[in-house]
Amino acid sequence: MVAGCGPKIAKLFLFVLNFCIWLCGIVLIGGGAYVTIKHNDYQELFLDDTILTVSWTAIGIGIFIFVVGFSGCCGALQESKCLLTLYFIFLLLIVLAEGSLGIMTFIFSGDIEDNMTKGMQKAINETYGLKDGTTTAVDDVQQTFECCGASKYTDYKTSQYLPPGLAVPNSCCKPGKECIGGTKGNPLYPNRVWTEGCVYATKDTIKNHYLAIGGAAIGLLILQIMTMVFACCVIKGIDKDYEKFA
Repeated sequence: MVAGCGPKIAKLFLFVLNFCIWLCGIVLIGGGAYVTIKHNDYQELFLDDTILTVSWTAIGIGIFIFVVGFSGCCGALQESKCLLTLYFIFLLLIVLAEGSLGIMTFIFSGDIEDNMTKGMQKAINETYGLKDGTTTAVDDVQQTFECCGASKYTDYKTSQYLPPGLAVPNSCCKPGKECIGGTKGNPLYPNRVWTEGCVYATKDTIKNHYLAIGGAAIGLLILQIMTMVFACCVIKGIDKDYEKFA
């Protein structure tokens, strides 16, 4: 047994904090997986894979946290100085990785609007009506968020493959309305079309999911630093116990 009341209390807190870290690891895995799935559904609307990079990084860190947690529990149960030292080193690596992830998400969050604007405009201009994946993604966003085009319905003026006879896609039409007549990006009855651009309509939802990953990573740092402190206390208690009976 570890020597002293302090190390014993530290051992108890190490278990409790380790459990909380496990839960946070699961949150990172779940949040990263959710963002990845959503990004895959709408990947045609983004210019690059910045969001995907962040979400996969979060999943990797979450899995590593979940696995490392076992070494912490085993080290505390067996009072193994070797396992607890490895646990401390692994936690230090995770802290550095999460700090980088948190900084990366907050830096890149400012680029999401520009990224989606350019990506969606490119999709509308070059592949909408030609590629099924792009057409489905654009239509789904426009119907779900009641919007039209990246910035406005006029984005369809330069759409190469918009079906003949349509000024805007049917997914831009308000419920119960028919968007017929007019030229590309210039509907005859604009009051029947959603006027808000999809980038503006979706940016808050996307940023909230994106920043949640960064917030979870940064918030987890506090728990992990505390756990590292308690791990050191338990290691010191093991050393004192060894010296006592040496």
